[in-house]
Amino acid sequence: MITIIIGAGAAGLAAGIQAARNKSEVIIIEHEKQTGKKILITGNGRCNISNEKMNSSMYYGDTGFIDCVLKKYPASKIKEFFQSIGLYTCSKNGYIYPMSLQANSVLTILRNAALNLGVKIKTNNTVNKICLKNDRFLVDIGIELECDQLILATGGCSFKKTGSDGSGYKLAEKLHHTVVFPEPALTALVCDDNLLKKAAGVRIHASVTAKEQKYTGDLQITEYGVSGIPVFNISRLVTTGDTIQIDFMPEFPEEQLSSMISHLIMNGKEKNVDMVLNGLFPDKIAVFFSTKLNIHNQACDMIDEHKISELAGLIKNYTVFIKKRRGFEFAQVTAGGVTTDEIHPETMESKKIKNLFFAGEIIDVDGICGGYNLHFAWASGMIAGGNCK
Repeated sequence: MITIIIGAGAAGLAAGIQAARNKSEVIIIEHEKQTGKKILITGNGRCNISNEKMNSSMYYGDTGFIDCVLKKYPASKIKEFFQSIGLYTCSKNGYIYPMSLQANSVLTILRNAALNLGVKIKTNNTVNKICLKNDRFLVDIGIELECDQLILATGGCSFKKTGSDGSGYKLAEKLHHTVVFPEPALTALVCDDNLLKKAAGVRIHASVTAKEQKYTGDLQITEYGVSGIPVFNISRLVTTGDTIQIDFMPEFPEEQLSSMISHLIMNGKEKNVDMVLNGLFPDKIAVFFSTKLNIHNQACDMIDEHKISELAGLIKNYTVFIKKRRGFEFAQVTAGGVTTDEIHPETMESKKIKNLFFAGEIIDVDGICGGYNLHFAWASGMIAGGNCK
């Protein structure tokens, strides 16, 4: 039996290894000049393979579908898979990385494992058309290739320079599958707040809330708006005209924060309010808060309890208006893709066409930061490849 996989990224390479282990003759087609370009930039070049806290609540999409995938391939199974091909992992606060802490190690091991199993990898080849003939797939890449089983693992639209250009969606649609409209996810937000932008360059521990979802981590203030992991995690929830709430002091309830500020003000009578706020925040953030409340450089003995309460409230619940999400060229993953309603989660096989499988980001599943998206790529790829014999 011949299996063709379109896409030599995380899902495609994992699928290729599993299919080859099943004695299938495997051909992987990649339109970039090299395999796995997106793997190399994940986890800031360290490749966050998975996460020990793996469950469907970390994902957006069909919970039942995701649960089925994660039950078959939890984090322990992903680590076993990599160990079986020669890559050992380490865990840092639940985040699972290659022992080398280098993404290049992951790609090299995957590619070599595939090649050693006899997988043929054809790079710099574009799929022009896919047809069905006598229950076999005809894949046109300039020449026509035939296969018994076909896996679409083309990725989404994020980071087009790595090869994720959305072309897989067109192939899926031509094979009569429904594609949920793709949108950028795990991306920064462009904000309508000129005063906050004056604090550009600051990184601060904060909580970000949107539509009853809250994430905490390092918030980055930029010239265009806000970034950082908590922003990435809520980015797919918001659009133009929406708001997010920022808690700049998530460790303390508002009443306790108000008491802290009151104490600093009372003991800083010879200082101004900006100098006092420097005891809690970086300079730019201190100036931002004082300017917002029209108390910039005001003497501490001029600050009353009402203003302290107002300041605490601002710090704990600052509202930012969203202009838009940053686009696919900045997004880490894609929200949307081939609907899970048309895929069997136990096998990744299409419900519409026998022996057609999907794996990875092309499917309408996306997770938060922390290794969840790569985990789904490995797991769905291994399931798809494991069902090709």
